[in-house]
Amino acid sequence: MAQSGLKVAIFERGRAGEEASWAAAGMLSPQTDARAQSAFFDLCMSSRSNYRSFASSVAEISGIDPQYQDDGILCVALTEDEACEMAKWSAWQKDQGLSIDYASGAAARDLEPEINVQAHAAAFIPADHQIENRRLMEGLSIAVRRVGVEINEAAEVEGLIVERGRARGILHRGEAVESGVVVMAAGCWSGNLLKQAGVTIPVLPARGQMLALKGAALPFSRVIHGHKCYLVPRRDNRIVVGSTIEYVGFHKGITAMGIASLLSSATDLVPLLKDFEVVETWSGLRPDTTDHLPVLGPCDIENLYLATGHFRNGILLAPITAQLITQCIVDGSAPDRITPFSASRFAEAASGAI
Repeated sequence: MAQSGLKVAIFERGRAGEEASWAAAGMLSPQTDARAQSAFFDLCMSSRSNYRSFASSVAEISGIDPQYQDDGILCVALTEDEACEMAKWSAWQKDQGLSIDYASGAAARDLEPEINVQAHAAAFIPADHQIENRRLMEGLSIAVRRVGVEINEAAEVEGLIVERGRARGILHRGEAVESGVVVMAAGCWSGNLLKQAGVTIPVLPARGQMLALKGAALPFSRVIHGHKCYLVPRRDNRIVVGSTIEYVGFHKGITAMGIASLLSSATDLVPLLKDFEVVETWSGLRPDTTDHLPVLGPCDIENLYLATGHFRNGILLAPITAQLITQCIVDGSAPDRITPFSASRFAEAASGAI
């Protein structure tokens, strides 16, 4: 938005980029997660295609390399049932002309020798990549300031200022901050702030517990994605292991069961990890919705735009979300591709249920 000539101010409840974005794994993997064609899949694919230039731009402006890595993702099936399911979705993707290689477990070990010898099958997706999301957040925090964005951290936003159906700004620490346009991008806290303004959007927190392992050297060079967990190798020899999905409200906790299940799943995929040290555990709150799709674009309140509910794909969808919301504001109209993610779908669903 700032690069389009708009004056932009961010009001951040904590430190910029250190909520769900900081807790993520940084996988850019629309094909890995796709089982059928959809508008959401197309949105994710568009964002992935923009990611290399997005990462380069962040690095150039901020001086921080977000470590975009294009080694592909190896999906591993440890059971016969998982292999049958993988064969179906990999065949669908091949039929769509997408790059994917389905192979036996033995062939997959030629690519990554340390995966479990009992693996039944694997699918290698060369175009699904990863980025070091914490470095990306550090770089973005610097980059947006350098292009003129004002960032207010530790902000206390009590709500929106709405007059005659039009957003006029926000209420910050009891004082009005006027703005021509308001963009609600408050993650899983968006729903509560919108509700105060009379907009009902079912955004809820989905906790994800994660951990990092470290050994003398990385036992594999690319992301390994299993049915129960994923393993993301970093350049500092850490391996990020994720993630649980838990609906426990706004409670960021680390539980014995959560960490134990991740460790069990990780060592099932790569047995060598049993000897690695656990160097960090953490959790984050993803902004989920009832249909697990993001909420993008305008709503019933004029000059209020929504960019929330990205669930497990916030890092991946960052570039396309920025483009679409900027287009809405600059052009004064929402592009057609944003329609499936409009806030109006929830009202329509409620009306249909009645």
